[in-house]
Amino acid sequence: MKPILNDDVWNEARVSAFWDRPKLSYEKWLSAVLLGNSRSDIMLKQSMLHMKGKSFVALIGLQAFIDHYPDWRLLLTDENPRTWTKKSILDSFWSWHTCGTIYMKNPTHEWFGLTKKQKETFYCISEAGYESIYQIAKRMNRNYRRTFDDVKKLISLGIIQSRVKTVKGRTLTIVGL
Repeated sequence: MKPILNDDVWNEARVSAFWDRPKLSYEKWLSAVLLGNSRSDIMLKQSMLHMKGKSFVALIGLQAFIDHYPDWRLLLTDENPRTWTKKSILDSFWSWHTCGTIYMKNPTHEWFGLTKKQKETFYCISEAGYESIYQIAKRMNRNYRRTFDDVKKLISLGIIQSRVKTVKGRTLTIVGL
């Protein structure tokens, strides 16, 4: 499905990212960035860095963005503050449209393979901040062991973080984003 194109959006985005290529058409750009080769990766990275996030998503198409962004974000690796900012903005767009929250730190394709309960556990953690697994299970009215297994899966995917804390001689695993 081809994204809906507004000429004003394309012209503004093209100038932002490719001011030195005045004859670049939307159709050429779209087919090039979706190719998935090294040349298209350069064009894709330049587009993600210099276009407004909202414009980039509108031009590429929401479904293509959702499907491909976990791979595309790997192109945004340098230590430039502009790259961090753009990566955070695009991460937020992706997580909002796939998870309904802007708190996912590491967009991955594995999100789509999570069970409903694992996603609910993620939502609970994203709302609660750093808490123990016991507190998360209690908040969700779920069995501790089942919650623990969900948390373990989310940690293994890099979606949430954990740390060990000792309170009154007891070791607790604290989880959060």
